[in-house]
Amino acid sequence: MSSPGPDAAFGEVGREIASEVTAWALAVTPLVGLVAELVIAALFADLGVSTSVLLGLLVGWACGLPLAIADYRALRRLGEDPAHWAVALVAPWAYLCARAIRRRPAPWTTWAALGLCATLTLLTILVSTPLTRSVLTANAVFDQGRVQREIAAQVKSQSGVTVKVSCPKDPPLSAGSTFRCLVRGGGGAGFATVTMEDGSGSYTWVIP
Repeated sequence: MSSPGPDAAFGEVGREIASEVTAWALAVTPLVGLVAELVIAALFADLGVSTSVLLGLLVGWACGLPLAIADYRALRRLGEDPAHWAVALVAPWAYLCARAIRRRPAPWTTWAALGLCATLTLLTILVSTPLTRSVLTANAVFDQGRVQREIAAQVKSQSGVTVKVSCPKDPPLSAGSTFRCLVRGGGGAGFATVTMEDGSGSYTWVIP
């Protein structure tokens, strides 16, 4: 039996490359979502951590849909009967899993793309919240005047006493950090303890 000629071998390699390009693009969509949520957090700090993470996940999911459609059509053109692109509505990794199971026999590159997507998905789940929080904290600017006015207004509404509030100029802004603001008025003085709720600038305060 004669071995396949060079043209046949190159043709098979070309076919395999054509069948995997969109799969590898699909595999990195979780990373696209992670980058998107960090950009969203940097540009729209008021959205907070949870919303930024959710929007990033939606971006990654949305990027996977056209790639799954393109991959499905490419495999059909190559004469295969692939998993339907609609599986990508669940998640990119779900489509790649169905794709690998449906291709018989599936080449190692098909399973590698699935493995990469699963790894990036898990990595994104682990690091998205802390990374997004760090971006919000790094870009947060303390509005000293606003905090002082809000505390003074709330003290007056609760006690009827007009006070003057003095907060530090550059306090820690990371989630859970605390600092004290001097509250003077009504013939006395005290401190309001301010606690940062998250990296977006939300806070609570209490006068012991």
